[in-house]
Amino acid sequence: MLLKDMYSKDFLESLGDSLKNVYGEFDIEKFMTDCLVENWDDLKLMERSNQITISLHNQLPDNFEESAVIIEKIAPQFTGLVAICLPNYVAKYGLNDWQVSMNLLEILTKYSSGEFAIRPFLIKYPEKTEAQMLDWSKSKDIDVRRLSSEGIRPRLPWGIRLKQYVEDPTVIWPILENLIYDDSEYVQKSVANNLNDISKDHPDLVIQFSKRHWGHQESSDWVINRGLRTLFKQGNPDVLSLLGYEIAAAQSIDYVQLTSNLKEVKIGGTSTLNYRIYSNEQKSKPVYLGYRVHYVRKNNSDSYKDFFIKKTNLLKRDISGSINIKWKQLSTRKLYTGEHLIELLVNTIPIANVKIDLTNMLDK
Repeated sequence: MLLKDMYSKDFLESLGDSLKNVYGEFDIEKFMTDCLVENWDDLKLMERSNQITISLHNQLPDNFEESAVIIEKIAPQFTGLVAICLPNYVAKYGLNDWQVSMNLLEILTKYSSGEFAIRPFLIKYPEKTEAQMLDWSKSKDIDVRRLSSEGIRPRLPWGIRLKQYVEDPTVIWPILENLIYDDSEYVQKSVANNLNDISKDHPDLVIQFSKRHWGHQESSDWVINRGLRTLFKQGNPDVLSLLGYEIAAAQSIDYVQLTSNLKEVKIGGTSTLNYRIYSNEQKSKPVYLGYRVHYVRKNNSDSYKDFFIKKTNLLKRDISGSINIKWKQLSTRKLYTGEHLIELLVNTIPIANVKIDLTNMLDK
């Protein structure tokens, strides 16, 4: 099932019924008609959410404070991603009522998530919304703490890019300082993703933060490790060193072999790569084994993606295994025919490569 299909007719009817129960003037039939516009089937997830939000506004009171009371009453009945249409209502129609919106988002995020809805407030009211986020980072509620980090991520996928924090993430650090030792994995993942976002524009600041907190707790080390993933893949020497990996480890390889079962494969097919590494190293050296696929692009530019194989150690032994690469078209990455270079990586350093010629799609 496609994500957008969570917004089904059954969901719309359920939402309409709930609203009718707390707000007798609500017309379920009109709501369904307003939502199911002619191009409904073509709308993407967030577009459907936006259409639902508009349809709600067509009937809920114009006074946002009154609408907020109604939304708060039905909120516990709708959870998960499908319920983001409710906090999105706040973002769209509560922007001129800051305090009521903050109170409502703090409630709604416990059932869905307010990470998308908070962003317009950070743009329109940066100082007091930043202060609210900092306060939320000290909340006893896991979902509220998570919102304080997730909502202020500079590059949140699907969310409005917060350009002010892309340029200067200074106000984010106190929030992350409060959350770096959080005992909730839900919060930890958000902190890690926030660090990774910031690292794309301010790597040195993220490395400084990571060095200050490294080695204090197993959970915070996990957060930092995950937060440094982009810099790690780039082979940043400070990051590799912090995480216990030496770039020079690749020089300890005495023998390497990388082969492919096919030199030519059609789009839709699968390649199997076999690798073997031998090192005469007498002292154990941690290594991050991966592979890099250089994808052919329409404009002939180089575009690559790194993939993890495993973490292991060099210690006078063979390291061998196989990799299956499925050459499938994805919505996030379009494949083009042509020669693709695949490199075997040790601590992000290429040590061997093979070339595979990708041809036209398999016959259906």
